[in-house]
Amino acid sequence: MRYNPAMFRDDYVLRQIAQAAAAVAKLIGLQDAKDYAGALAQLDGAYQEFSGLNLGLVAALPAAELIALARWGEMLDVGKLVVLGDLLQAEADLHAAQGQPGAAADCRLKALEILLEVAASGEHNLRAVGPRLEGLQARLAGTAASADLRAWLNESLAAWSALPDLPA
Repeated sequence: MRYNPAMFRDDYVLRQIAQAAAAVAKLIGLQDAKDYAGALAQLDGAYQEFSGLNLGLVAALPAAELIALARWGEMLDVGKLVVLGDLLQAEADLHAAQGQPGAAADCRLKALEILLEVAASGEHNLRAVGPRLEGLQARLAGTAASADLRAWLNESLAAWSALPDLPA
């Protein structure tokens, strides 16, 4: 069997996402139990595990800098960025549950910018993050996103919708 770099990359990305999904599930359980301190600790640990950054740094850095930190030379670490987008959405839900709509919107906008960058990096990645972008679009309705960011989202969703179905 020949080495296939695309297969290796896909396995890595899927493994990263599955591990992050388990962390998010724990976070949701803590949030549902209204253990917000525990949920924040779980979130901080997940950020550190998957991005090497703590909660404070993720909050402080703009999306462009987070994206720059998730590069291997010129290549995006797609797995890390998708996980970061998912964790930011989980953080947004945590803020919303605590009655902090501004902080929730900030996290969702940062997640959106990160996932749009992933989508722009290739059709394969667009296909993978399209459903996440669609979910964010719905959750960001009424949020003060820049016109450029909304246009980028609309273009990405249109491109995703136009992709041919994969053979079964």
